[in-house]
Amino acid sequence: MASPSPLSHAGELIVRHRLWLLLGLAGLFLLVLAWALGSYLLYPGYLDHGEPSVTLISFRLLDGVPAYPGFDEPGMVSNVYGPLTFVMHALAIGVLGPSVLSGKAASILAALLIPFFVFLSHRRRGVEAAAGGAIFAAALVLLHVPYSIWNRPDSIIALLGIIAVWAANASDPKRPEWRHSIIIALSAGLAVGMKLHAGVYFAPVVIFHCLNENRGLKAFGAMCAAGLTVVLLPFAFSVFSISNYLAWFGLIADKANPAGLLFKVVRYGLIYLIPGLFFLAAHRWTRKHPLLAEKAYFWVFFASLVAIIFPASKVGGGIHYFFPFLAIFIDQIFRHAGRVKKHREKVLAGMGLAAALILILGVPVQKRFYRALHWQEIGAIQTEIRMIMAKYPDLAIEMGVGENIANYYRTFYKSLLVLEGHPYTLDAAPVMETSKMKIPLTDDTLAMIRGCNTDIWLVPKGERPFAMDSYYGNPMFDEDFLGAFQGSYAKAETFDFFDVWACAR
Repeated sequence: MASPSPLSHAGELIVRHRLWLLLGLAGLFLLVLAWALGSYLLYPGYLDHGEPSVTLISFRLLDGVPAYPGFDEPGMVSNVYGPLTFVMHALAIGVLGPSVLSGKAASILAALLIPFFVFLSHRRRGVEAAAGGAIFAAALVLLHVPYSIWNRPDSIIALLGIIAVWAANASDPKRPEWRHSIIIALSAGLAVGMKLHAGVYFAPVVIFHCLNENRGLKAFGAMCAAGLTVVLLPFAFSVFSISNYLAWFGLIADKANPAGLLFKVVRYGLIYLIPGLFFLAAHRWTRKHPLLAEKAYFWVFFASLVAIIFPASKVGGGIHYFFPFLAIFIDQIFRHAGRVKKHREKVLAGMGLAAALILILGVPVQKRFYRALHWQEIGAIQTEIRMIMAKYPDLAIEMGVGENIANYYRTFYKSLLVLEGHPYTLDAAPVMETSKMKIPLTDDTLAMIRGCNTDIWLVPKGERPFAMDSYYGNPMFDEDFLGAFQGSYAKAETFDFFDVWACAR
């Protein structure tokens, strides 16, 4: 009799010790994820201009400053995210104190909890499935860095999705399960309160839960009412104007969907069709057809993936719009894999290949992420800003843009100024949007500049103030604004990274 080959012997060992292998791999990838999260939490800077905006709007909520000023008000400071995005970050800043770190803390904590919550939500399927789910979760978070860990609401929405999927799976099909219905509804409501289109991420779970054992329209209506209450509740407070929020949302909704971005989103989003392969395998290899709720769960998930392509392919969007589907993605894989009794080895191999594919695709993403962290330079920029604040202790200092978009990142650290009590009246991030849409700055804004309401503006060294084109290629500030600034301010001093433009009066 021929002796077994080393390869087959290795396969037997893997099968025999697969539980410990899965737990070890899950622990390893959690460490890799924790390293990425810890690196960005401690990194003194940002990788995107929206991050300081989110931090500062959230910080000012603690002082009762409205999050959504109108287009007719002086200055230009806002962001299209829903009110609960700012509430979450305001809570973290209130607890930890104002800093760059505290402005990131809520999203990074959510990203860290994602694989742990996936593990717990799949524990009922066994420890092997729970460990496998945690591996998938960590891989998907790493695939989308930095989008999955920055202070935009994506990681929090993904975490809420995990809670909703857990509640649906934990429901007893023989009981109404109002408790779990409310958990799903509140999770969806919190998510929509952060991003208005986030309801798409929860539609498959809600439909599945309501169709399961015919909970029906009564449960659906109650869940919609509970979720809508959560969405609307923040607008009962004066810091959140619903009319201004909808005006800002309408502005973003009018953005174009360029063909190049649409193609990229569809191409990279194909990975989220992996559950479909397991659905097809289960359909082929098992005679037992899924219940109506199961089929609806899958097809609504598929329809939701298609629906999210529209906002994802708008300018400023991207493939990270698929990321909050994480919980359903993993649940669908395990749900359909679990239906297959024959060909079990093939299904398990397919799951391993799917996880490996996501992990491999995430390697270059992580390399780019770490290369983008310029610790020494950002530290020097912040040191200079603090030195300028110390040199002019009695003057109001604000950050302005220059003319070279390559140096725009230096202005992200306006957060240091605002967190120390300096004014925050003009933010380049929203001005990029309003200038593209031909919405002019108000006469009151020009009057603020002519009146030197801000004593000092910091502008990247050697550049004309406010002469930069936006990411869309259009001038951000018109000639009236540029003339008002040049007539009111003059360059007073130059440092390594910034010029000081002081009131000329």
